[in-house]
Amino acid sequence: MRDLPIEVISAVVQNVSATEDLLHLRSLNWTYKELVTPRVFSTLHIKNSIQSAQNCHQIIGAANLATHVREVIYDSRDNECFQLPPNNVGNDALEVSELEEALTEAFCEITALPRIDRVVLNFWPSFLSQSGREVHETPFWFTNRQLTLLHAIHHGMKSSRMTTLSVNNVIMPATCYDFISSLTDSPLSHLSISVVSNAEISAWSGSKNVNGSLGALLPPSNLTLKSLVVRSPHGPYHSLTTRLSSFHYPSLESLVLENIVFDQMPSADGVEEFVLRHKDTLHRLELQSCACHIPGSSTDARRWSTIWQRWTAKLTSLREIVVNSDGHSYVLLDADRGYVPHGPISAAAFEDDSSSLQMFKDTIAAGRVVVM
Repeated sequence: MRDLPIEVISAVVQNVSATEDLLHLRSLNWTYKELVTPRVFSTLHIKNSIQSAQNCHQIIGAANLATHVREVIYDSRDNECFQLPPNNVGNDALEVSELEEALTEAFCEITALPRIDRVVLNFWPSFLSQSGREVHETPFWFTNRQLTLLHAIHHGMKSSRMTTLSVNNVIMPATCYDFISSLTDSPLSHLSISVVSNAEISAWSGSKNVNGSLGALLPPSNLTLKSLVVRSPHGPYHSLTTRLSSFHYPSLESLVLENIVFDQMPSADGVEEFVLRHKDTLHRLELQSCACHIPGSSTDARRWSTIWQRWTAKLTSLREIVVNSDGHSYVLLDADRGYVPHGPISAAAFEDDSSSLQMFKDTIAAGRVVVM
């Protein structure tokens, strides 16, 4: 293989995907090294372990390798189900502290990656010890690690070329972090946030009202952000302290909401008004399993038909609306079970909601778009 024409060698490299195999090819000779290096170091994977963080820190410190890194992915775990640990979990505070230090050193150096474009942070409540054993973290260390890494990433944003940030399994803080609210010139054009649901938080903390505002991790208003995704994959997310009135992104074109609960009454701080605030630029809106909050069984619901009708009249720039089959339901806050589906609404109300949504879709389809 050492004496093959460059075209054949290039074809071989392009058909190899496993990192271990690529690293083996890279060690064969100079030609393979030149062809393989840009591929194998384009994405930097950092596991939740001290050794992995230190290895990545060394790669970032090597200029000949750092120049190829376009994406950093932290703690990606395929087919693993997220579950918060019980409060009685114990672990080695010294090793956890050393892990945080190693991760902080690695992520604070992303400014040394001249072509970095995308960062993905996946938070799992466990880490690999230096002996190779998986160690479950206490809630304190889990949330503290989130704070540490988010701080490091936002520090790096001040001078990096990063345009995309995805944060998964994050617990929303009660208030916005200063290092986020002070970053007035955020470079992000795409932001995706996946939050821990109300049910998960409730089981962990014993409280039904600990969730922070959806705005806690949003950058200050800016002209750069074009795409925003806010998801709660494992159940409804609703915060009584949601404060969105100060957020406006004049370039926002796409908004995706999943399992997000709308307030009973519209207000400048709520999700409904946040959507309307971007009526001049929003081209695509997707709602997956969203719901309206009803404070009590005797309280009048904020009907989805009313929301659809408002948006039909005002979202004049919208080109595509995606709503799944259960994307407009109603929920109650139960003292014992958290947010639970509201009982069946009347047939007339259901028909009104459905027909208003269909009219919304038809209005958009009559313009210049494809409707799903």
